[in-house]
Amino acid sequence: MTFWVKPKSSIEALPEAQALVQDLLELFYEYFPEYEGCLGFSQSPRRPRYLFLYMEGPCGGLLPAATRFLRELLEAAFPQAEVRVYGKPWP
Repeated sequence: MTFWVKPKSSIEALPEAQALVQDLLELFYEYFPEYEGCLGFSQSPRRPRYLFLYMEGPCGGLLPAATRFLRELLEAAFPQAEVRVYGKPWP
């Protein structure tokens, strides 16, 4: 499962997001501690600086409630961007 955060406009770029995503993941882990260490992220170094949040390590996916919560966190953190989810949450 991968979350792709991209600017809504082709002329926009996302800001440097490392600190923001780390804070967002800390909040996510407070609500879903079972996923600690299961999420990684990367941001493209060039414009438009796409952001990818993805599953890593021993985890194979997220439950639907965790998927919705993480998507809402990303949408709130990046209001100028579109959040796309690839992959399916566990049933």
